[in-house]
Amino acid sequence: MQLTRRSFAGLFAGMTAMEWGLMAETPFLKRLVYDVFGVPLRTGSLVPGSENDGAAFREARLVERLRAAGVLVEDQGDVAIPAFLPHHALPPVKNWPGPRIVWDCVSEQLGSVLKQSSHVPLLIGCDCSIVVGTVQALARAGSSQVHVIYIDGDYDDAAADARVCNSAASLATWLLTTPSPFWAGACLERSQVPYVGCTAAPQSSGVPLVSMPRAEIVRIGPGAAAARVLAGIPASADVLIHLDIDVLAKREMPAAYFPHEEGLSLANCAELLRPLVHDSRVRLIEVSEYASLRDAEGSAARALVDLLGRALA
Repeated sequence: MQLTRRSFAGLFAGMTAMEWGLMAETPFLKRLVYDVFGVPLRTGSLVPGSENDGAAFREARLVERLRAAGVLVEDQGDVAIPAFLPHHALPPVKNWPGPRIVWDCVSEQLGSVLKQSSHVPLLIGCDCSIVVGTVQALARAGSSQVHVIYIDGDYDDAAADARVCNSAASLATWLLTTPSPFWAGACLERSQVPYVGCTAAPQSSGVPLVSMPRAEIVRIGPGAAAARVLAGIPASADVLIHLDIDVLAKREMPAAYFPHEEGLSLANCAELLRPLVHDSRVRLIEVSEYASLRDAEGSAARALVDLLGRALA
């Protein structure tokens, strides 16, 4: 019998998580294992819409789809987050210190996974503020040089302002790159957070941003764009890939939390993601800003699961 890639994947589609783990530790078959964590996080969002959305990915059979594509994957359940977190609209950060509490929960629960070089956490069902917690988790696990490939239709670089109540999600990269009292981690340089796919304009002034806007991706092609982004990251870096699904056009992904009329197609996004996620420096992947309240039939969740399957296979 001729063994094709499809039939090879089919041989392992029904394996248990324990069997996958044992196979991953076999020296001649050692491969990356993706550990799926749901993050039931809304405290970093501005309005309701993204509550416990990891459940939608599971209902769309994320783990089964990835295994059928030959990907080693284990579902680690949801990150345990306190049931009662602050909810308010007081400046400068909505629901503070709720986001900070969640970042610490994420750091604590990802720590043991990040210390295993063959394991890559894959976070689902979170808002963009999660990136502060995941950068913190990488630093605590021993990463000394983190670069974040920030794939998003927006820049999420609004500055904290005592007169305005902003969501932690809209402040995400400002928090990462600007000294402030909101978290104790070492700040990244703006050059360590290249933006990919943006259609909106930056909100903060100052040091120029490193960016690969959507128009440039369309001009040179997703594969070439990915290669250029990766070439700008040092060989010694640990890479976090942050994917906000509003980088996709509204017609392609109407269930994005803040959809944009302009954006990438699902096919172009898969082509962009594939070389990024397979880079050997990648230590963590997160998918954010899916709003299950806008996806009653689950079609958008299935499209995202298929996108991840095509990228990770």
